[in-house]
Amino acid sequence: MEKVKVGLIGFGIMGSMYAEALDAWEHTCVAGIAEPNPGKRAEAAAKHSCPSYASYQAMLQKADLDAVIIAVPDFLHREPFLAAAKAGKHILIEKPLAMTVADAEAMVAAVEQAGVKCQIEFSNRWSLPFVQAHERVQEGKLGDILSVTATLNDTVFVPTQMLSWAGRSSPAWFLMSHTADLVAWITGKKPVRVVAKGTKQWLASQGIDTYDVIEALVEYADGTTGRYTSGWVLPAGFPIIYELKLRLIGTKAAIDIDMSDQSMHWIGKDSYAHVTNVSGKVCGRHVGFVYEMLRSFIDCVRGGTEPLATVYDGLANTRFLAAVHTSLDTRQPVDIAL
Repeated sequence: MEKVKVGLIGFGIMGSMYAEALDAWEHTCVAGIAEPNPGKRAEAAAKHSCPSYASYQAMLQKADLDAVIIAVPDFLHREPFLAAAKAGKHILIEKPLAMTVADAEAMVAAVEQAGVKCQIEFSNRWSLPFVQAHERVQEGKLGDILSVTATLNDTVFVPTQMLSWAGRSSPAWFLMSHTADLVAWITGKKPVRVVAKGTKQWLASQGIDTYDVIEALVEYADGTTGRYTSGWVLPAGFPIIYELKLRLIGTKAAIDIDMSDQSMHWIGKDSYAHVTNVSGKVCGRHVGFVYEMLRSFIDCVRGGTEPLATVYDGLANTRFLAAVHTSLDTRQPVDIAL
């Protein structure tokens, strides 16, 4: 097969990371970039020597593409996704799939009608500690899982500086989407009921209308419970931009994963930091679980196989997170349709 020709919708942090890897790999190339910001669009075109477009509509109409990567803010996913599916392009999309169940269902229907591949960027499914946890659970080494605790937090840098649109998202959409998917994938447990609590204090005082922290207590179909915590108000002095922890307790064994400490510790004269292992280069080769996720998508396009994180996983994730927000709004437990 010839090189997979990929178009990027959005050239922000993730879009630029994907583009760099795609241009470096033997079986892929960046064949178009859609970015409404003129400065970013010019940067993208110069860096990747490819056509750039002010809109995804123009790129889908004019560029010769096999697949697209949708790397725009959470609340903008639906329209470019539907357009890409209608154009017959395979799709890799950032999580969450959508921010309403109706949008997610429409996106699933579009993929089914078009017959294209769709992979959700639940990149932690390609992270080795979580892969190892998944394998042990599937082998029955934990026995019956009695307790699930998942934590994913960001520092205040993320909602105040990294994201200009934090006020249109939340720690649940942006962060808990990862942990909810990890637990679903690793354990196979299906959430049927959730009660959520959240605080809106500090970020609101800074003019950012979103939750500081969200906690969700979940009941699963088998009667067990889980607890999820996600916030983005860790102090800026935290040694890494995020913390990600997972604990599973079973009748035979337990699993503890702390990704915030699985990295190099940098102790400088006036600073201390953990150097993230999300992505990097070894001997010029892009390595890290984000790139493994991207490679997996390309392999699906080239080989016609099914993605590890499907559009149906994205729909289930959106249903759960929508229930979390309904519980936050109503201050009541909310049932989740399986």
